[in-house]
Amino acid sequence: MAFDWGEMRAMMIGVHGIRRADDKFAFFYDETNNIRKFALTDAGTNVNEHKNFVLGGIVLQEGQALPDIAPLREALGMQVNAPEIKFKHIASGDFEAALASHKMARFLAWLTEHRLAIHYSSINIVYWSIVDIVDSIIASKRFEAFSHARREMKNELYRIACMDKPAFLALMRRHGYPGIPIGKVGSFIADVDAFLTLHSPGAVNLPTELLKEMVRKATALTELPFLEGNDADVLIGSFSSFFTMPVLLFKNATHVFDREIQVEKSLGTDGFKQRAQDIDYRFSDSKTDPGIQLADVTVGLIGKYEDFVEKHRLPELLARKKAWSAAQTETFELLRGLIDYSDDVSNAFIHRITAMDSEWKNDTFMLGFPALSHLL
Repeated sequence: MAFDWGEMRAMMIGVHGIRRADDKFAFFYDETNNIRKFALTDAGTNVNEHKNFVLGGIVLQEGQALPDIAPLREALGMQVNAPEIKFKHIASGDFEAALASHKMARFLAWLTEHRLAIHYSSINIVYWSIVDIVDSIIASKRFEAFSHARREMKNELYRIACMDKPAFLALMRRHGYPGIPIGKVGSFIADVDAFLTLHSPGAVNLPTELLKEMVRKATALTELPFLEGNDADVLIGSFSSFFTMPVLLFKNATHVFDREIQVEKSLGTDGFKQRAQDIDYRFSDSKTDPGIQLADVTVGLIGKYEDFVEKHRLPELLARKKAWSAAQTETFELLRGLIDYSDDVSNAFIHRITAMDSEWKNDTFMLGFPALSHLL
């Protein structure tokens, strides 16, 4: 049966209550931490750091023109012979260092003054790579009763896996993950069960207990639908789906991407062209496209932010925030204001694929929501 993207799009809009998916926006994109491929190796993975992949930039609403960036260049003290604005011209170092940059404050204030929305998708690549274990077990009718706690169990699997990430990565590699051979499913699940028992032996919380119970019972399974027929060790073969998704979701918008060979290949396949034949998307040179230059700085800062939140526990995040300078606090509030404004325009502009604990940390740290006790 052919995949019906139209039905899938309608379901996404309905289930998530996506607002203004049919509007004629203009998206400008850049990305950060695009490692192109994420794979298991004898040393763990093919990259030393597991930073979130972030795709994002700015959005114009229908009838809104891209402002002249000459005044912005002047405010940022850009050299006349500098061909384009890039993140490296605005800030360096980690997220807190970026917040301390007066140029970053000027940049965010400029976006705010011109009522420009931002958009981004942030993907925790380790979380994305391992959660098919939960989905594959629940795909069996015998385990449908566990489906109500799907996200909570994924959160717990990721949390426990990160207690000894090298050992969990080695476990997956030993079994040919994500392509578990036929007849080897039971031994793989048994090893996952043993890992969970070793690193979380007591009764921690209900989702953990549900996860452990489900995995223990799943040792009797003979197949894992989402973990069959895949290339061994290749956790993420390409990040192309994260580029194609917003194009297909916002089908009446225009989408302008920075030139990048692998991305152009992904969006140049016959299959995608057929699905997106009436959608306006193109690739542009950042040196001559101000929209992509603004996207570069925006996504650079968001990438630093996502790394900061993923890396630290909530008490440390809150302690660091309390110790910020007035300049750092002001810049952070500008970022928060842009995110709030953009989410008000459309709740599909800000998209994060990560563990629930990371989402909750973000809600407390960025939005001021009450902290959940287990994160403190």
